[in-house]
Amino acid sequence: MIRPLVSLFAVLALCACESIAPSASRAPASSAPSVASVKFPVRGQSRGVTRSNVTLAEDFIDLTFALESGQKLPGLLRYEGPVRVMLRSPSLRPYQGDLENLLARFRNEAGINIRSTRVPEEALIHIESVPTAEFQRAYPGAACFIVPGETNWRDYRSRSPRQRVRWSDQTTLGVTGVFLPESSTPQDVRDCLHEEIGQALGPANDIYRLPDSVFNDDNFHSILTSFDMLMLRVLYSPELRSGMPAAAASRRALDILDRINPQGRGTGRTPRSSESAQWKRQIETAMTRTKSSGRRLRAVNSAVQIASAMTPPDHRLAVALMTRGRLLSRLNPEAAATDFESAYRLLRGQLGENNIRTAQSVLHLAIFSLKTENYKQAVALTTQAIPVAKKGENAVLLSGLYAVQSEALLQLGDAGKAQKARVNSLKWARYAFGDVNGAIARAQAELEAYTPKPAASRRIAQ
Repeated sequence: MIRPLVSLFAVLALCACESIAPSASRAPASSAPSVASVKFPVRGQSRGVTRSNVTLAEDFIDLTFALESGQKLPGLLRYEGPVRVMLRSPSLRPYQGDLENLLARFRNEAGINIRSTRVPEEALIHIESVPTAEFQRAYPGAACFIVPGETNWRDYRSRSPRQRVRWSDQTTLGVTGVFLPESSTPQDVRDCLHEEIGQALGPANDIYRLPDSVFNDDNFHSILTSFDMLMLRVLYSPELRSGMPAAAASRRALDILDRINPQGRGTGRTPRSSESAQWKRQIETAMTRTKSSGRRLRAVNSAVQIASAMTPPDHRLAVALMTRGRLLSRLNPEAAATDFESAYRLLRGQLGENNIRTAQSVLHLAIFSLKTENYKQAVALTTQAIPVAKKGENAVLLSGLYAVQSEALLQLGDAGKAQKARVNSLKWARYAFGDVNGAIARAQAELEAYTPKPAASRRIAQ
C-alpha cells in the first residue's frame, strides 16, 4: 500500500536489491525528469501459476483479508461495477500510454472491466503527482501510496487522520487516491501504476513470503506478474462479492482456481514456510540507512538465522544473504562474496536462472568478478542476466548489468562492445533514475572505482 523508494546504491543499479526497505537517501529533484526515450516492449504475462491451487487459495485470502499492519478485514473488498482510472496531473500525461497498456492487461489477464477516463466525476481511482517536499514530509522514503476515500491531495491533506476512510470502514471499494511525488522517474511512475492500481483493486496486503509478486515489500518485481493477475482474476470472478467473509471466500476461491488454473488442480498444499513478522522486522532494520552499521549487521545476522531455520528455506534467505553481503562488501569482501554466491545457488536451485531474483544475485557476483579481475566471468554472468532483466522490465537492474559488462569488456580490450554496453547502461539508467542532481555521473564514477587499474597504470600512479 506504500511502495518504498528504490535507493541509489553505488553503481547505477547496484541497488537492484537495495530496494528491500524504504530509504530516503536519494535527494529530491528540482523538477521531474522527462520520460526517457527507451521503453520496454508491450507484452502480457502467461496465464496461470504452476503450484498447488490449495496454496494459491491461501495466498488469495492473505492478500485480500489482511493489511500490512496485521489488521484483519471483516469482508472481501472489490469494485462491483466498471472501474475508471484517471491521471489527474498534467505532469503525468506522458505516462498515459503506460496506463493504457496496464489497463489492457487487467482486462485481458484478470477479466476486470477497467478503462481510463478524463472526467473526474467518472473516475474511481485518481492518480496525482504532488510537490516532492510535501510528499516527503507526509511519507518520507516512499515512492507512492494509496488512500481509500480520496480523490485529490488537497482534500486528503485537509482532513485529520480520524476523518479519513480506513480500509476496514468499507463494505465495497469506492474512490481511491494514488499519490506520488512530482520528481518521480519514469521507472518510479510505471512501477507505482502497477503496484498501487493493483492494490487499489482489492489485494491490499504485502507479503514477504511471496516469491513472484509485486505485493511484496522487497520490490524485486517491477510489474504485475502472472501470480498477481491470477489473484485479481479470482477476486473479480462472478462467484465472489463484496462483503463476503473469509471462510466463504476461501471455499469459493479454491473452486475458482480449479476452474481457471488447471496446472494447479488436484495437488496438495505446497510445502513452504509461513510469513515471519520477526524476519520482517530484522530485514527492514538491516536496510534502514539511518541505523548504525553495528545495529544493521546485528539485524541482518538475525535475519539470516531466522531464514535459515525456515522449513524449507526460501527466497527470504537469499534476500538476507544479499543484504549482509552488501553490508560486508567493504569490511570483509571474502565473506560478502560467500554470501552472494550462496544466495545465487539458492535462487538458481529454487527459481531457475531465468528468474528476476536470480538475475539480481548475478549482478552482485558480476561486481565481485570485476573486483577480482575475472573479466570473462563478469561478461558471461551479465550476458546471462540481461535478457531476464529485460523480461522483468527492471531498468534499475538492467542499467547495472550493462554498466558492469561495459567495464569488463573494456578491460578485455573490446572497446567497441564496451561502448555499446555503456550507452545501453546510461539509457536505462536515465529511465530508472533520471539524471537527478548528477546521480548517473556519481554512479558511473563509483563503478569505475570498483574496477582495478591495469598493472601498468598502477606502476605509473605509484
